[in-house]
Amino acid sequence: MRTYHWMLVVLAFSLVISGVTVGYHLLVAQPHHERHVGLAFEMRNSRIGVLEQSAALRGWLATDDDTFLADFSAAGEGADRALGRVVRGVSGDSTSGLTDAVVRVATTRTAWNDWAVGVIDKDLAATPDRAVIRDELGTGRDLLNEFLDANNESAELMFEERQVTLGHMRQSLLGGFLVYVVVLIAAAVSFVRQRRAVDREVVTPIKGLLHTIERLQTGELGARSAPSDVYELDQIGNALAGLASSLDAARRDAKTRECRLATLATGFETVTRVGREISGSLSVRYVASTVTSAASDLTGGPTALWVRGEDRTFRAVSRSDDPHGVTPPAELRPSEAVAVAAAEARTATGEDHRAYPLVLAGMVVSVLEAPNTDIDPDTEQVLEVLLSTAAAALESANLHSAAKELADVDALTRLPNRRRFDVDMEAEWDRSRRYGRPLSMIMLDLDHFKATNDEHGHVYGDEVLRATTSALTQVMRTSDTAYRYGGEEFAILLRETGLDDAQAVAERLRATVAAVEGTRPGVRVTASLGVAERVSAMAHHTELVAKADTALYAAKSRGRDRVVMADG
Repeated sequence: MRTYHWMLVVLAFSLVISGVTVGYHLLVAQPHHERHVGLAFEMRNSRIGVLEQSAALRGWLATDDDTFLADFSAAGEGADRALGRVVRGVSGDSTSGLTDAVVRVATTRTAWNDWAVGVIDKDLAATPDRAVIRDELGTGRDLLNEFLDANNESAELMFEERQVTLGHMRQSLLGGFLVYVVVLIAAAVSFVRQRRAVDREVVTPIKGLLHTIERLQTGELGARSAPSDVYELDQIGNALAGLASSLDAARRDAKTRECRLATLATGFETVTRVGREISGSLSVRYVASTVTSAASDLTGGPTALWVRGEDRTFRAVSRSDDPHGVTPPAELRPSEAVAVAAAEARTATGEDHRAYPLVLAGMVVSVLEAPNTDIDPDTEQVLEVLLSTAAAALESANLHSAAKELADVDALTRLPNRRRFDVDMEAEWDRSRRYGRPLSMIMLDLDHFKATNDEHGHVYGDEVLRATTSALTQVMRTSDTAYRYGGEEFAILLRETGLDDAQAVAERLRATVAAVEGTRPGVRVTASLGVAERVSAMAHHTELVAKADTALYAAKSRGRDRVVMADG
């Protein structure tokens, strides 16, 4: 506590020193310094103004050009303003020498200016007698020199005052620094004394407590710390004594818990193994089989896993007592306990079975059905962890299956999509080139489909696309594959087909599309088709696609509802 008080005193004293030093600099020294610098600057401006007046007057006398008189007046005004600021700045100044010097500057300035005005009033520029002008200029030069001498004297005095102010600032900084050093030395001496007192009264007893703790850690439960003069440390020693007495009882309890922990460890090892096995699997059946097998080992009875399908109904995917690879019958129906667990997302108990929901993001993705037997709380906890791990793995496998279908199939027409076309085309291209087999393709585009969409709406446009898809798939050969290439455009891959046969297929497809009847009166569906065959000059399958696409646009430009063959 004494150290704390001493630190507060040192801090307060340091703040006072800092406040006095900074206050002197900001409120006294710095304003004085800035004032003298500003006065010197204005004195310089008055000197420059008078010199410019002198130059303008000489120019007028030499040329009799009135332009110089305007410069004379402007320079005089600037000099007067600057000198006026200097006079106001030294008014009330305690330095009588500087005040007298400024008064002398103002007096000599007035004398010279009066002489210059007199020269102008006499219109000496027009005087032909140059001797008169030389005499006048001699008088003006003497008056100007008196002004410049007085100006220089004032500037020197201002510089000296500035140097005095800077000296005071340096002295205040040095004084503050010396006071800081003294305070810091005093604080260091005090801290050393306080440190020795702390070592004697606190550190040594604490070391004794630490030694007692080390003896207790090695199993020497009879170890006790020696009393000290510090009440708090003695209280800690008494608490250690009570702790040592409790350690014996805790050690006995630990042996009892050890057996329980071993059982839990075995269960969690099972969970870890199952989690490792199913985490990388994207097969719903494999994940379900692994989970039912592990759950059966934990519960000691047969288990079954019911998984939610796309229609939100639950079907049995795996049963632990079925032979490996055997899928439960499709007509198998969930028990009442399974239905309750699925609907209410809670564990449900029936007459013979208990159902555990596997919940992910607030939704039941699966339900584990186990025998209704007595399960200890530890096994129940392990089973909950297992099911929590399995829920994510099952949903991931389900999502992968759905994503794979979405990635390859167009949602509207249920035809393979552009991505699937690129994969199949590359494979067929490689096979055709490797074995020299023919390969052709057709690009088909519905005519005026945008106008149909604009006039009848996109819902009707979707009906036309589905009807066209149905017509195409009914007349295509089994070896051909149709793809929705994009929008109203379709691609048909013709395997083992040359250009002549491809043309025949294209004509058949064109006629089939033309026979499609829309549900709106007056709407006629037609298509334009471009046909191309792979030739040896092509380096990549994209060239085949480009050829068919070019032929398609040629069919469009020739009137639509026709087939155009690609050039060589």
